[in-house]
Amino acid sequence: MANITLEPTHITNQPVAGNPFEQLDNEWSVKLFSCFDNISHCCYAYWCFCCFLGSLADKIDESKLSCCCVPNVLSMYRMKVRSILRIEGDSCNDYCIASCCPVCAALQMSNELNNRNINKSNRSSNYNKNAH
Repeated sequence: MANITLEPTHITNQPVAGNPFEQLDNEWSVKLFSCFDNISHCCYAYWCFCCFLGSLADKIDESKLSCCCVPNVLSMYRMKVRSILRIEGDSCNDYCIASCCPVCAALQMSNELNNRNINKSNRSSNYNKNAH
């Protein structure tokens, strides 16, 4: 019989973008059901939801034509806003909130972006600053 020797192998992980153990330290500064704080904004979102979603999509660099399937798109927007602003949360919670309270969820995201001064003119610098 032939003498077979086994060499130890090294297992390396694929590199990942950013630090997977980095904590998300921000919370929403705008509460989910604070919809009525700005009544004109609330009326716009309630009565013309597709238009409101278009303006929200523009703020986060998404297509304005995405209001066809609101719950799924809205939960993806919520995940993107959380990612940009480093807000704690998970996709299951995002989906439930977007499905059960779409107007409140959209208003929360829009108001959060407004409070943090993120808009079309400065979004690329904010994305680069917060990208991981």
